[in-house]
Amino acid sequence: MKILLISYDYCKYDGRLRELIKVAKKLGEVTYITRASDGERPLEKSHILYQDRGYSSFILFVCMQVQKLGRQDLIFIDNRKGILPGYLAKKLAGADYVVQDCRELYDMKSAAGIPGKIGCAIERIFTKRSDVVIAANAYRAKIMTKMFRLKREPLNYENIRRLEYASEEKRRQVEAECREFFAEPKFRIISTAGCDMSRTTGKMLEAMKGLGSGYELLLIGESEEEDELIVRETIRRLGLTNVKILPRMDQDHLKYFIQNSQAGMVAYHQRDLNNRYCASGKIFEFLFEGKPVVTSTNPPLKDFCEKYKVGQASDDYEQAVRMLAGQYDRWQNNVERFAGRIHVEQNNKKLAEQIRRLLEEQKR
Repeated sequence: MKILLISYDYCKYDGRLRELIKVAKKLGEVTYITRASDGERPLEKSHILYQDRGYSSFILFVCMQVQKLGRQDLIFIDNRKGILPGYLAKKLAGADYVVQDCRELYDMKSAAGIPGKIGCAIERIFTKRSDVVIAANAYRAKIMTKMFRLKREPLNYENIRRLEYASEEKRRQVEAECREFFAEPKFRIISTAGCDMSRTTGKMLEAMKGLGSGYELLLIGESEEEDELIVRETIRRLGLTNVKILPRMDQDHLKYFIQNSQAGMVAYHQRDLNNRYCASGKIFEFLFEGKPVVTSTNPPLKDFCEKYKVGQASDDYEQAVRMLAGQYDRWQNNVERFAGRIHVEQNNKKLAEQIRRLLEEQKR
């Protein structure tokens, strides 16, 4: 089976996208189109990079690539911005099937501005036409069935993913670059949401004031300029010396930083469906490195922490961090037991088998 996977996201930074590519490869011969970040090169011959000139140009780029590639059997759409180019590709390539991954969950009420509402309208029109629809957790699958009037509940594909070093040489290089950063012993908490103030970052900064100098918060990730200014002003106002703002990292550097910290921070607001019923892959990145987590009290995160005892879901971040630090060995043991029971490859294999079965049913 010839498969074309289309994504407007960055393969270099997007863990779910990387895993979806692996899933697609279990189904057939895959060509994948993704957006290029600065200095990124194709991972292999079948990887086509779009040098970003905007979304409308991306649609045209995909159509041109399809004409070069010729007939495809299946179009694999990643995320909402893959829908329009994906369905155009289906027509141009004469594809029989469309598989659509819906990693986000926005409705008209919570959509941001006119572009967001247009995106919701496009999703409502096309999602019910896709042969296989994938959701990022069980909560979302149930909501999507009703929202999009689907005949079948979407497949549940959790964001189970693990960070990997590109090579042993790269690991040594990163260690040599970053070892000194961790020279002073502290209880370090990592958030990979950067300075995103919608992710309850302000509440975490307040907690750092109470926690004091024995603790350190690392805010890693790309941030909106306005959010970063607010965070820096809050740091100044509270007199914090135990918070560091760091840029978005590639997989090698992020893995090293998590390995050398003590806990992960996974937090979302609850003002819309997408965030309230969050489907965090970040939590698995922390757990696979043996690090317990502090999370917000969104239903999926709270249920997860209570079921597996791998972290604290709380509205009081200072108390939650102190609880982890106070019995750190116990929390680490829980995390190691959990991480030993789940497997990225099995998660991918299960999804591929479910997709194959649904496609075979439609042939009959």
